Amino acid sequence: MAKQKELQEEYEEEKSYSKSQVFLFLIFIPGVFLILAAYIVLTLLGVNVNDKVSAMTQAIPFVSSEQSQKNENIQQSNEEMQKQIDSLQKKLSTEEKQAAAYEKTISTKDRQMDELKIKMRDMEDKADDEAKKQKDNQLAKKEVIATYENMSPKNAALIFAELKEDKAVAMFKQFKASTRTAILEKMDPKVAARYTTLLTNQIDE
Repeated sequence: MAKQKELQEEYEEEKSYSKSQVFLFLIFIPGVFLILAAYIVLTLLGVNVNDKVSAMTQAIPFVSSEQSQKNENIQQSNEEMQKQIDSLQKKLSTEEKQAAAYEKTISTKDRQMDELKIKMRDMEDKADDEAKKQKDNQLAKKEVIATYENMSPKNAALIFAELKEDKAVAMFKQFKASTRTAILEKMDPKVAARYTTLLTNQIDE
């Protein structure tokens, strides 16, 4: 009895294997080959099989819903990325404007500095010219004074009589006391007294 039961179980197991093998060899494998062959043929004929499959899967409610959710997520992600890109572009544009403003300010400062350098150079040149003129004038005055000092007091007195008072007084101040006294002695007493008064007043000031 036990042996018969064991044989019955082996028969059932073999029968189950037999059905699985029949399904595998007669249905599943040929079906896979048929699908692959159809895919290749349709592709060679120019049919976009992927789009067709996508359209068919979208027709299935569950797959369509899942695909729609994925598309929505992708769209949201793209929108967020676009917002970030727009924000970065706006920030970059602002920084570029600031950089342009700084560059303009620097350019203005550089131009002002160049103008100041030119003005300073002109002032230095004028100062040099003025110093040279003063030096030349001092040399000329020294030469004139030397000429008068080497001249006879009588001739010097005649020349001083023709000069304006301010110039004559300025010249007298440059002479040595002995030369000034000698020239005044040869001048008209009234004129000599006048120059003496003027010289005394300037000394007191």
